[in-house]
Amino acid sequence: MKGTLDDVLLLKDCIKEKCLYFSYFRHIKEVYLNIHDFTSAAGRCAAPVGLDNFREAASVHEQVILKHDGQEWTVHGIGSMPGSQRQVAWVQQQDSQTDTTSAFVEALQQTYSSGIAKAIASALDLQQAPGKPLAARTITAALDMASTSKNVLKGVNFLTELHFSAVNAGAGFTKICHELGLDHTQLDSDRKQHIDLSMAERFSDAQQSGNAPVSSHQAAQWLRTILESQ
Repeated sequence: MKGTLDDVLLLKDCIKEKCLYFSYFRHIKEVYLNIHDFTSAAGRCAAPVGLDNFREAASVHEQVILKHDGQEWTVHGIGSMPGSQRQVAWVQQQDSQTDTTSAFVEALQQTYSSGIAKAIASALDLQQAPGKPLAARTITAALDMASTSKNVLKGVNFLTELHFSAVNAGAGFTKICHELGLDHTQLDSDRKQHIDLSMAERFSDAQQSGNAPVSSHQAAQWLRTILESQ
């Protein structure tokens, strides 16, 4: 695993802002225990809709709602009549049981991870709201937060991966090899690449499941398991 210039710049930004983001992600597990299950909204549960559908609708409308045309779910806009503050949906009357907010949070989860989606939902107070539209500004804010969160997690995990990298002879890797009685200098390049690939898969799974950033203790346990199984 070799870092590119983009990786280095990203890592630099992550370190610069670590106090803010480490505090943000430290509370994700607490969020899990208190937030609602957004995939089981009251009444008829909104089927999954792609995040791009929400992004596109939010770019041209003040608010959006989820509708079912008999075959599929689609995102529609709500605006105001010219010269009036009266709210108008440019579709048929919305289903009072369809939960647009829950569908949006579910789309966030599918694109990013459950951890990022739930933390953002908590920060923006995205509660279940059957029959109610979702503000475009809320969608935009959530998308910005999700993108930033993903990049920060990537940067933090990059540093940990590098520390335990076999290819780069990271300090964490050499230390564990010594503890296990292994001479890391005798490992061929193919085996080192296989070790790093196995670690990368675990880091990816952790991020997708919301268990990120990965701690050094957890990464060390993974590496021990990998080395002991070979």
